[in-house]
Amino acid sequence: MTAWARTPTGRAYLLLVVLVVVWGCHWVIAKLGLETIPPFTYAALRLLTGIAVLAALMQGAGRLRRPAGFDWPIVVSYGLLAVAVGIAMMNLALPFVPAGRSSILAYTLPLWVVPIMAVVARAWPTRRETAGLFLGLAGLVLLLNPVAIDWSSPDVLIGSGLLLLGAVAGALALVHVRAHRWQGTPFDVQLWQLLVALVPMVLLVALLERDEWSAIDWDVGAVLVVLYSGPLATAFAFWASQSIVRAIGPMATSIGYLAVPIVGIVAGAVVLREPVGALDLLGFAVTSAGIVVVLLARQTETGPSTGATDAEAFEAMLADGAELPETVSARR
Repeated sequence: MTAWARTPTGRAYLLLVVLVVVWGCHWVIAKLGLETIPPFTYAALRLLTGIAVLAALMQGAGRLRRPAGFDWPIVVSYGLLAVAVGIAMMNLALPFVPAGRSSILAYTLPLWVVPIMAVVARAWPTRRETAGLFLGLAGLVLLLNPVAIDWSSPDVLIGSGLLLLGAVAGALALVHVRAHRWQGTPFDVQLWQLLVALVPMVLLVALLERDEWSAIDWDVGAVLVVLYSGPLATAFAFWASQSIVRAIGPMATSIGYLAVPIVGIVAGAVVLREPVGALDLLGFAVTSAGIVVVLLARQTETGPSTGATDAEAFEAMLADGAELPETVSARR
């Protein structure tokens, strides 16, 4: 190992590479898991296992405590919008949309912040933000045009729409993150956001999927899929994303996360034999360029972050969705 790799910055970049691979491959892992596990059951199991591991990590760090009183609104809004809606949309869409394409659509989240801020906060976009938004939308046109996807298939169109809806929900949550006055830190509320997201998932499982439990084949593959999604792609990702953004800053971290769809595309092509056309690659490149322009425009407007809390809040825009990522993990 080189001297650079032993420095905090070097370790952070290496950890970023690991995290990008974990999240990128997760789109394929989730698609495989959804072949045998119903979507809301899968989501609930992901949250449950992630909560268990994250609680252990926070207890070990001496930070397992209830959020401060004024932080509960962000716990509820982010838990429901970014986590619950994001994961639900991902799981409902993946059976019908290729994993690689799904990862691209989900990572359009930063683009939707621009119009939402204009409507909600009357923060009109700058020229650079407007240019980035239109560039990103042009990329979406390439990804969703009738040549690239089968418009005669309602499942494909609905699945693509659900992924974009999840991205918009995450963007709404991010706007709240930016406006919220924090008493604690985003790391302190992560566990509670997952718990909030778990509530509607359990209700949906009980209402819609209870009769499907007996049909689930709990073989080794199914167990490994859940363990990948929960402890690795959720709990580990939360910890790792915090460590990365504190070491190298939110801008480098956010742009680095744009490699997640690249890994998703490659993993989908290799593992699932998903076709990757020229329009897919061009659409991803144009969309990514738009996201980068928006991110850089926002950084120019606000200036570099001066505190850990500001950095964590900014980094939340690329959470899993999220993958969704969640307040500090990208999604999904």
